Amino acid sequence: MPSRPDAAPVAPGQALDALAALHGMTTNPATVAGEQASAGRVAPGYRADLTVCGADPVHAPADELADAPIALTMLGGNVTHRA
Repeated sequence: MPSRPDAAPVAPGQALDALAALHGMTTNPATVAGEQASAGRVAPGYRADLTVCGADPVHAPADELADAPIALTMLGGNVTHRA
């Protein structure tokens, strides 16, 4: 929980670091869906479904990331939100 970084996960073995959580929302779902050749990463030829945050999702403190503005959202290569 961003506002309670000292709160323990449900079980210690369930704790994720930021990079594992990011993979859990990007490359891993694309792989599970069998779409790893067209989704799950930002690269030429890949479907552009992405969100650009106002903070680095891997290195920002949890509270900062939770409050960071969303600068851009794209779905299928189309801009759906631009701040």
